Formats: sequence, structure tokens, C-alpha cells
Amino acid sequence: MKAWLGVLGRACLEFAIILVLVSFAAGASVSLAAPSGGLGAIYRSAAEGALDLAPLAAVLTVFLAFFSFEQRVKSRAAGWLGLLVLGALLLSFGIAVRRVALIREAVEGPSRGVAQTAPPFPTGVAVEQGRVALWIGSFEGADALDAVAVDFGSDYPRLAYSPRTGIDPSTGDMDIQGRTYRATLPAARPLNLIPEASLFSGSWIWDRLAAMDDEPLLLSFIAAGGFLLLAIGFRFLCRITGWPLANALLAAAGLAGLVALDAALSGGAVLGIIESLAKRAGLLLPKTILLACVEGIMGLVLGLAELAASPRGRRRFDE
Repeated sequence: MKAWLGVLGRACLEFAIILVLVSFAAGASVSLAAPSGGLGAIYRSAAEGALDLAPLAAVLTVFLAFFSFEQRVKSRAAGWLGLLVLGALLLSFGIAVRRVALIREAVEGPSRGVAQTAPPFPTGVAVEQGRVALWIGSFEGADALDAVAVDFGSDYPRLAYSPRTGIDPSTGDMDIQGRTYRATLPAARPLNLIPEASLFSGSWIWDRLAAMDDEPLLLSFIAAGGFLLLAIGFRFLCRITGWPLANALLAAAGLAGLVALDAALSGGAVLGIIESLAKRAGLLLPKTILLACVEGIMGLVLGLAELAASPRGRRRFDE
């Protein structure tokens, strides 16, 4: 029991370290593309990344804990239970923190508002917003100078120009020759793992959980629980060969495969097939719950197969 609790405590510390590293890496990459950089922009972007990337840090920690439980806990069932408890704690923490209004306001408030001293988007660069391309030469206070909009929605693109126009601080709207345009960066396009194949048109688990902030808390827990069971099902990779280094490399490949598999299952084509089969079976459940059930069943099957496998060939790392 002491070793079991020790692994949990060590894993929680690893989670904190991984989350900080992943968040600052994401913050640095985002701040480099921002109009105004500096350490302040990196810290703000890292804080936002910590809220969004907590599920990624959690699954990285769980995969590291595969080896910790394998080395320190003899019982496979106890190790499997420890991974389940660990993953539930970390994912629940990430989901709960996102829903604390004070934390979200403190993290997102300084960088999400439209009325900032920094431009809504980089100047001197054409920004595509649907069928419109918007270009702004520079900003002077709340005014945009040399604003150009090109509407490609017709056979003959319409060009509009304004030497100076004001920007609504609440919406980012601006008027150019009698038409309203929005001087804000467009929302990121949905991820397509392989654009040519609709089978892989899903999204990452951390993006899906982030999009569920306004959904019931139980629904977020169900989605995270299905993914957690699927992740724990890959525990066999930590002992698949007799060489610890080879197992570590296979686990790293398995982690990438897990994330890609989860994204593929969430794609429209696969999820549509799952929903169709569920309707034939009389199960009228939301897509989120259906996906969690499929992932959970896959993880349980892999976990039960591992527990039922012969322990022969298990190699202790301290030998």
C-alpha cells in the first residue's frame, strides 16, 4: 500500500512538471505569432495553455505511471486500479479548474478582450475571414488606418478602401465604404488529421473537453472517463518485450497512436457509423456518450486481456 500511494504522489508531481513544460511550450509558440511579444505574452499564453492542455499532461503522466506501477507494485490488478485512480484525479482536476469562473477570468481576461492596446490582428497582413480578405496598414488608438477589404463572394471581387475608420471596442466591427467588417482573428478551423479522408476528421481530446465548458459537468466526466479507460488499456506496452528501453519506445509510439485513435473515433464518419449501430440496437444516446462507451469498452477489453495473460516473461526493472 505504501508503494502504491508513493507512485500516486510521484505521478501527481510529474503531472505538475509536465503541465508547466507543455503550457510554456504552447505559450511560447503562440506568443511568437502575437503582434506584441515579451515575457508577459508568454506567461499569459502559458496560463491559457495550462487550462486547455491539462488532459494532454494527464495522459502523458498516466503513460509514465505505467512503468512506475510495473516496477513498484507487484499486483497487476492493484496497478490497474492505481492508474484508474490517478487518471480520474488528474482529468477531474483539469475539468474542474476550467469551470472555476474566477480562474478563467484571471487567465483569459487580459488576453481575450477585443478592446486592447494591441491590434486585433497583425497589421500589414491580409486576414481571410470566410469569403472576405481584410488588410489593415496600421492602428492609431481605436482607429484603423488604410483599411482594405476584398469580397470574393461574387464573380467580380469587390474592393473597398478607407484611409481611416473607427473600430467598435466591444465587437471589433469596422465600417469600410458603407459595409461592416470584423477586425478580429477568425476562429481556428476544425482539425482534420487527413483532410482527404473524412474517416479521420476528428479532433483532439483536449479540444473536445475544452468545448464542453457549457455542457453538464457529468457529460465532461463521461467523455474523459471513456478516454481514460482506453488509455489504460495500453498498459501492456510497458511489458510487451523483455527490454525496458524497447518498451519505453513502444509506449511512446502507443501514446501517439492512442491520441490519433481517439481523434479518428471522434470523426464524423466513424461516429456516424457508431450512432447508426446504436440506433439499430435501440440505444438513443448522445454522440459524446456513445464515443465514451466505445472507448471505454475497448480499454476494458485490452485491460482484461492483460490481467488474464500469463505473468511469465515479466521483467522487473530493478533486476
